[in-house]
Amino acid sequence: MHHALFALLPAVSVTSGVPVQQATPVPPGAAALGYTKCILDEHPTAADIAPGKNGDYKWFSGQWWAGEGPSLDHYRTQDGVLVLSLEGDLVSTSRDFSGAKLPLLPGPDGFYVEFEVRLSDNDPDHWPAVWLMPAEHNARQEDHYEGDPPGYERFMELDIDEGGFGPGLTGTVHSTCGVWTKEHGYPEHVQNPNNVSQTPLDRSQWHIFGGSYDPKQQQVTWWVDGQEQMSAGAPYVPEVAAKQHFYLIISNQTHGAKKPYDMFVRGVRAYVPPGSSLPTVPETANP
Repeated sequence: MHHALFALLPAVSVTSGVPVQQATPVPPGAAALGYTKCILDEHPTAADIAPGKNGDYKWFSGQWWAGEGPSLDHYRTQDGVLVLSLEGDLVSTSRDFSGAKLPLLPGPDGFYVEFEVRLSDNDPDHWPAVWLMPAEHNARQEDHYEGDPPGYERFMELDIDEGGFGPGLTGTVHSTCGVWTKEHGYPEHVQNPNNVSQTPLDRSQWHIFGGSYDPKQQQVTWWVDGQEQMSAGAPYVPEVAAKQHFYLIISNQTHGAKKPYDMFVRGVRAYVPPGSSLPTVPETANP
């Protein structure tokens, strides 16, 4: 493990109508790869959530495969912070994968993303998750590529953190491929075995869970509160991830007992290489 120093990124604020240059810290996990361009800096609230499945919104309730998805009463704003109750499940893309306000994270460029989260308590039944899926993995099977057999899909799932599996962060990258069947799912799947940190976390306190994807090295690295945790490479990080674009997911889940709890989310940020064509936050920010 090592603790990278914070880099500084110029940002603009406005005081009395006059732009003022300020220094914005780039998280260590982004700075370690030179990913200094901020494309996402959100402080989500319940008002950001779409009333339906599609539209010009930042967040949507439920996965594209989940039917109606959780009702909107699973979400509220408390002291300016988004709160998810048990079985709340938010994604940053619409069901039709078009028109959402937040950008997809670009696999071809590489990215770092982090979520600032705490829970109402530390019960081991709680299964909070912050994770990513590729937009190409959809009902149209756009994760099917030229040369693959009919119906064959390939994709990477990146779990930035899941609670309730160990004393600390659980960070997992999944490489999945094959032809999906209702009886057996996908026939080919591998995941990194070094996915549970042994450093205990008090999840009732605020923590920043981060993860980076580097397409050049075909590597994923996990971070907690600015401290590097572990890394994984091939075969767990598939080559196809460099062709895919990832949306964000925030889930309040249970390990089975369904004990109610609140999941507080006060920040979501993402960074890419400075040469990325994606616009920086001041150009994409929405009121």
